[in-house]
Amino acid sequence: MGARQGHGLLHETALEGFEAEGMRAMQQARSRELVVRLFNEGLALLRDVDFDGLSIEALCMRADSTVGAFYSRFENKEAFINALQRVVVALTRQGIVADYETHVAPGDNLVHLVDWIAKGATAWYRRYEGLVRASLRRANGEPEMWTPMRELGELQISYALPRILALLPKAISDGADERVRFAFQMLFGTLNNMVLINPGPFTIQHPTTARWLAVAMTQFIETPTRTTSKF
Repeated sequence: MGARQGHGLLHETALEGFEAEGMRAMQQARSRELVVRLFNEGLALLRDVDFDGLSIEALCMRADSTVGAFYSRFENKEAFINALQRVVVALTRQGIVADYETHVAPGDNLVHLVDWIAKGATAWYRRYEGLVRASLRRANGEPEMWTPMRELGELQISYALPRILALLPKAISDGADERVRFAFQMLFGTLNNMVLINPGPFTIQHPTTARWLAVAMTQFIETPTRTTSKF
């Protein structure tokens, strides 16, 4: 996921031209200011409560809003979370594209590039941990809830894959495409697992999580594909 986004706080510029199902159009600056406050307080609350435990009353109190004002902008809690997810995804997509197309992503060697990818992904998961957890749990009954998140990973792979392959020696290029894709599956799968069930011993907040993920990815990518015998 993208490395840009400041500290995870959304700003009014994020709502320019933004639309989502179940969210009413914002014609006035005052409406956009309120929606941004609701979104930011929603992100904060989701760190401590799950989707089912998210109280509209508590959200509105934190955002200095009324429940009536909330429902004048969102049809229900589901519409609010869906809109929040989509605005975060839209901003993250912009960040991914900008980082790769403006050459923020390291291009000198594989270790630096994968380290940058793992650190950026871990920082993003930390920033939006509650939203990711809510999306994963809702995806059990609503598979489409994870689609926007999955597409973010696919976008990053589409940019990172050719850059990683270009940095590999020819001697280990055979099968490298699949190894890179699986390395990303290791990255996202591990981070999702940490956010969803926190199995330990390492957590999303552990200071070495990003570094060790980068090491695991790099070593796997650099390990030549071997043909194994059938069982």
